[in-house]
Amino acid sequence: MNFLTFLKNNYESLTSSEQVIADYVLKIDKEILSMSSREIANKTGTSPATVVRFSNKLGFKNFNEFKLKFTIDCNEKQSKPFEFINQGLTTEGIVGGIKEAYSNSLNKTISLVDVKKLDKAIELLKNANNIYIYGLGSSALVAMDLYYKLIRINKRVICHNDSHLQMTFSAVMEKGDVALAISYSGETKEVLKSVKNGKKLGVPIIAITRKAIDNTLASIADITLYIPAIEKDLREGAMSSRISQLTIVDMLYIGMVKDDITATEEKLIRTRKVIEEFKNE
Repeated sequence: MNFLTFLKNNYESLTSSEQVIADYVLKIDKEILSMSSREIANKTGTSPATVVRFSNKLGFKNFNEFKLKFTIDCNEKQSKPFEFINQGLTTEGIVGGIKEAYSNSLNKTISLVDVKKLDKAIELLKNANNIYIYGLGSSALVAMDLYYKLIRINKRVICHNDSHLQMTFSAVMEKGDVALAISYSGETKEVLKSVKNGKKLGVPIIAITRKAIDNTLASIADITLYIPAIEKDLREGAMSSRISQLTIVDMLYIGMVKDDITATEEKLIRTRKVIEEFKNE
């Protein structure tokens, strides 16, 4: 994931002193590579300790690691992001733009995948007595996509679009169940309420949410599978985040069925045959 975008998206989560440092490093660009934390502190009126905390808060072990990543991203050619909502778009522009935007979203998502965490999530879902899936808005569409996949292979899955029902069945989860929460922002109140209920009951929580400095859902979850933050706040953000969420969901699904492909195929064939006679009417 591009660090410059990450920094801009999480700017408001920084303290005032950290924002001063962020403003400065964005201004000086690649020159930061030759500067020490003390030099940055002197230039920004802060302290070396604050510069180090700034680096740590952004997910780096030390200031040198931060400088290296920052410089690499500054050297990369930054293309102008495709604008989904643009009155001047041609049909050809839409086709090419969507392709580029979704390709970028996919690449950024893959770059955030932690294989060990993904494996743990897959094992939890494979062995769960019941899988409870939570999500609202566009995240609910992704939740239903996984729900449809899993019921066709005979997994016990509870998923509903109604937020009140989601919170209601979150109160009856039991040992052996697993909760999967999908929320781009990580701050959807109804989803948070549901996972908190599960947490109290000792149910493992898997989260699919954006990579951010402050993310409530990620702080609650036992396993967090990150998707990239989208810089824009309009509808195009929901489009790209949906692609990212679906990518993670597909990884989970394939991971769950890959060890028993024959049985999976048999179940898929049986469920398809049930409705096949209605397709020609």
